[in-house]
Amino acid sequence: MSYEFSFLFPFLLVMFAGQWILQRLGKSLRGWRATLFIGIISLLVCIAPVGGIPLARWLISLNANFSIPLTAVLFAGVWEKAGGKVLFDRKTLSGFWLFGIVMGLLLYPMALGLGVYDPYSLGWKFSLLFVVMMGLTIFLLLKGNRLGVVLMLCILAYHLRLLESPNFWDYLIDPFFVIRSFWGENSHQGTKAPRYTKRIPNLPVP
Repeated sequence: MSYEFSFLFPFLLVMFAGQWILQRLGKSLRGWRATLFIGIISLLVCIAPVGGIPLARWLISLNANFSIPLTAVLFAGVWEKAGGKVLFDRKTLSGFWLFGIVMGLLLYPMALGLGVYDPYSLGWKFSLLFVVMMGLTIFLLLKGNRLGVVLMLCILAYHLRLLESPNFWDYLIDPFFVIRSFWGENSHQGTKAPRYTKRIPNLPVP
Protein backbone atom coordinates (compact mmCIF):
# COMPACT_ATOMS: atom_id res chain seq x y z
CA MET A 1 0.00 0.00 0.00
CA SER A 2 2.93 2.37 0.66
CA TYR A 3 3.89 2.23 -3.02
CA GLU A 4 0.43 3.37 -4.16
CA PHE A 5 0.24 6.01 -1.41
CA SER A 6 3.55 7.49 -2.60
CA PHE A 7 1.71 8.75 -5.70
CA LEU A 8 -0.70 10.90 -3.68
CA PHE A 9 1.57 13.84 -2.90
CA PRO A 10 2.98 14.14 -6.46
CA PHE A 11 -0.58 13.90 -7.83
CA LEU A 12 -1.76 16.73 -5.58
CA LEU A 13 1.33 18.76 -6.42
CA VAL A 14 0.73 18.45 -10.16
CA MET A 15 -2.95 19.30 -9.64
CA PHE A 16 -2.04 22.41 -7.65
CA ALA A 17 0.42 23.47 -10.35
CA GLY A 18 -2.22 22.92 -13.05
CA GLN A 19 -4.75 24.97 -11.11
CA TRP A 20 -2.21 27.76 -10.68
CA ILE A 21 -1.45 27.82 -14.42
CA LEU A 22 -5.13 27.89 -15.40
CA GLN A 23 -5.78 30.59 -12.84
CA ARG A 24 -3.00 32.67 -14.37
CA LEU A 25 -4.61 32.18 -17.78
CA GLY A 26 -7.89 33.49 -16.41
CA LYS A 27 -9.69 30.15 -16.60
CA SER A 28 -12.38 29.18 -14.12
CA LEU A 29 -11.34 26.44 -11.69
CA ARG A 30 -14.71 25.90 -10.04
CA GLY A 31 -16.97 23.02 -10.93
CA TRP A 32 -16.46 19.30 -11.28
CA ARG A 33 -15.57 19.46 -14.99
CA ALA A 34 -12.48 21.62 -14.45
CA THR A 35 -11.42 19.57 -11.43
CA LEU A 36 -11.93 16.28 -13.31
CA PHE A 37 -9.96 17.57 -16.31
CA ILE A 38 -7.02 18.71 -14.15
CA GLY A 39 -7.18 15.47 -12.15
CA ILE A 40 -6.98 13.26 -15.25
CA ILE A 41 -4.07 15.24 -16.68
CA SER A 42 -2.29 15.12 -13.31
CA LEU A 43 -2.75 11.36 -13.07
CA LEU A 44 -1.36 10.83 -16.56
CA VAL A 45 1.65 13.01 -15.74
CA CYS A 46 2.33 11.09 -12.51
CA ILE A 47 2.19 7.63 -14.08
CA ALA A 48 4.10 8.62 -17.23
CA PRO A 49 7.26 6.47 -17.35
CA VAL A 50 10.60 8.26 -17.41
CA GLY A 51 13.55 5.91 -17.64
CA GLY A 52 11.24 3.03 -16.86
CA ILE A 53 10.04 4.65 -13.61
CA PRO A 54 6.77 6.58 -13.12
CA LEU A 55 7.45 10.30 -12.99
CA ALA A 56 5.84 10.57 -9.53
CA ARG A 57 8.40 8.17 -8.10
CA TRP A 58 11.28 10.40 -9.16
CA LEU A 59 10.33 12.74 -6.30
CA ILE A 60 11.72 10.12 -3.94
CA SER A 61 15.20 11.24 -4.98
CA LEU A 62 14.36 14.65 -3.47
CA ASN A 63 12.43 13.45 -0.42
CA ALA A 64 11.83 9.82 0.48
CA ASN A 65 8.66 10.49 2.46
CA PHE A 66 6.30 13.46 2.34
CA SER A 67 4.70 13.89 5.75
CA ILE A 68 0.98 13.69 6.43
CA PRO A 69 0.67 17.35 7.55
CA LEU A 70 2.34 18.60 4.36
CA THR A 71 0.07 16.37 2.27
CA ALA A 72 -2.96 17.66 4.18
CA VAL A 73 -2.00 21.31 3.59
CA LEU A 74 -1.49 20.64 -0.12
CA PHE A 75 -4.83 18.81 -0.35
CA ALA A 76 -6.55 21.75 1.34
CA GLY A 77 -5.02 24.11 -1.24
CA VAL A 78 -6.22 21.98 -4.15
CA TRP A 79 -9.66 21.58 -2.57
CA GLU A 80 -10.13 25.31 -2.04
CA LYS A 81 -8.98 26.20 -5.55
CA ALA A 82 -11.51 23.70 -6.90
CA GLY A 83 -14.27 25.64 -5.15
CA GLY A 84 -14.47 23.67 -1.92
CA LYS A 85 -14.85 25.12 1.54
CA VAL A 86 -11.82 26.38 3.44
CA LEU A 87 -10.46 23.43 5.41
CA PHE A 88 -7.78 25.24 7.40
CA ASP A 89 -8.28 28.85 8.45
CA ARG A 90 -5.41 31.20 9.23
CA LYS A 91 -5.37 30.27 12.90
CA THR A 92 -5.19 26.56 12.12
CA LEU A 93 -2.47 27.10 9.52
CA SER A 94 -0.49 29.10 12.04
CA GLY A 95 -0.69 26.04 14.29
CA PHE A 96 0.61 23.90 11.43
CA TRP A 97 3.58 26.21 10.95
CA LEU A 98 4.35 26.35 14.66
CA PHE A 99 4.17 22.56 14.86
CA GLY A 100 6.50 22.17 11.89
CA ILE A 101 9.03 24.66 13.24
CA VAL A 102 9.14 23.20 16.76
CA MET A 103 9.32 19.59 15.61
CA GLY A 104 11.92 20.45 12.97
CA LEU A 105 14.12 22.20 15.53
CA LEU A 106 13.76 19.25 17.90
CA LEU A 107 14.68 16.66 15.28
CA TYR A 108 17.02 17.86 12.56
CA PRO A 109 19.83 19.68 14.42
CA MET A 110 20.44 16.76 16.80
CA ALA A 111 19.84 14.17 14.09
CA LEU A 112 22.62 15.86 12.11
CA GLY A 113 25.03 15.46 15.01
CA LEU A 114 24.53 18.63 17.07
CA GLY A 115 24.36 16.79 20.37
CA VAL A 116 24.92 13.37 21.86
CA TYR A 117 21.31 12.21 21.54
CA ASP A 118 19.49 11.35 18.34
CA PRO A 119 15.72 11.97 18.77
CA TYR A 120 15.03 10.12 15.51
CA SER A 121 15.48 6.88 17.47
CA LEU A 122 12.24 7.66 19.34
CA GLY A 123 10.25 7.01 16.17
CA TRP A 124 11.28 3.40 15.66
CA LYS A 125 9.09 1.99 18.44
CA PHE A 126 6.66 3.07 21.13
CA SER A 127 8.27 5.87 23.10
CA LEU A 128 7.72 9.25 24.71
CA LEU A 129 7.19 10.71 21.21
CA PHE A 130 4.00 8.65 20.78
CA VAL A 131 2.71 9.66 24.22
CA VAL A 132 3.32 13.37 23.56
CA MET A 133 1.70 13.22 20.13
CA MET A 134 -1.32 11.38 21.50
CA GLY A 135 -1.72 13.97 24.25
CA LEU A 136 -1.33 16.87 21.79
CA THR A 137 -3.84 15.24 19.42
CA ILE A 138 -6.47 14.86 22.15
CA PHE A 139 -5.88 18.43 23.34
CA LEU A 140 -6.31 19.89 19.85
CA LEU A 141 -9.40 17.79 19.15
CA LEU A 142 -11.02 19.02 22.35
CA LYS A 143 -10.19 22.58 21.28
CA GLY A 144 -11.82 21.98 17.88
CA ASN A 145 -8.54 22.60 16.07
CA ARG A 146 -8.31 20.65 12.80
CA LEU A 147 -4.59 20.15 13.30
CA GLY A 148 -5.70 17.53 15.82
CA VAL A 149 -7.52 15.68 13.04
CA VAL A 150 -4.36 15.72 10.92
CA LEU A 151 -2.24 14.43 13.80
CA MET A 152 -4.79 11.66 14.29
CA LEU A 153 -4.33 10.83 10.60
CA CYS A 154 -0.57 10.71 11.21
CA ILE A 155 -1.09 8.08 13.90
CA LEU A 156 -3.50 6.12 11.72
CA ALA A 157 -1.19 6.29 8.69
CA TYR A 158 1.71 5.07 10.83
CA HIS A 159 -0.24 2.03 12.01
CA LEU A 160 -1.27 1.30 8.42
CA ARG A 161 2.34 1.87 7.25
CA LEU A 162 1.18 4.13 4.41
CA LEU A 163 4.65 5.63 4.03
CA GLU A 164 7.67 3.59 3.07
CA SER A 165 9.44 4.66 6.26
CA PRO A 166 8.74 2.69 9.47
CA ASN A 167 9.73 5.70 11.59
CA PHE A 168 6.94 7.79 13.17
CA TRP A 169 8.91 11.03 12.74
CA ASP A 170 8.55 10.78 8.96
CA TYR A 171 4.78 10.77 9.29
CA LEU A 172 4.89 13.97 11.35
CA ILE A 173 7.40 16.14 9.50
CA ASP A 174 9.77 16.22 6.55
CA PRO A 175 12.32 18.83 5.41
CA PHE A 176 9.92 20.43 2.93
CA PHE A 177 7.22 20.77 5.58
CA VAL A 178 9.70 22.43 7.96
CA ILE A 179 10.80 24.86 5.23
CA ARG A 180 7.15 25.57 4.39
CA SER A 181 6.47 26.15 8.09
CA PHE A 182 9.23 28.76 8.43
CA TRP A 183 8.02 30.46 5.25
CA GLY A 184 4.36 30.30 6.32
CA GLU A 185 5.03 31.66 9.78
CA ASN A 186 7.17 34.46 8.35
CA SER A 187 4.39 35.36 5.89
CA HIS A 188 1.84 35.28 8.71
CA GLN A 189 3.92 37.65 10.80
CA GLY A 190 4.39 39.93 7.81
CA THR A 191 0.68 40.22 7.12
CA LYS A 192 -0.38 41.10 10.64
CA ALA A 193 -2.26 44.36 10.89
CA PRO A 194 0.01 47.16 12.01
CA ARG A 195 -0.57 48.64 15.39
CA TYR A 196 -1.80 52.18 15.50
CA THR A 197 -0.89 54.45 18.36
CA LYS A 198 -2.80 57.49 19.30
CA ARG A 199 -0.78 60.56 18.45
CA ILE A 200 -0.62 63.28 21.04
CA PRO A 201 -1.09 66.66 19.41
CA ASN A 202 1.72 69.14 19.77
CA LEU A 203 1.01 71.52 22.60
CA PRO A 204 1.57 75.19 21.98
CA VAL A 205 4.78 76.48 23.45
CA PRO A 206 4.19 79.54 25.66
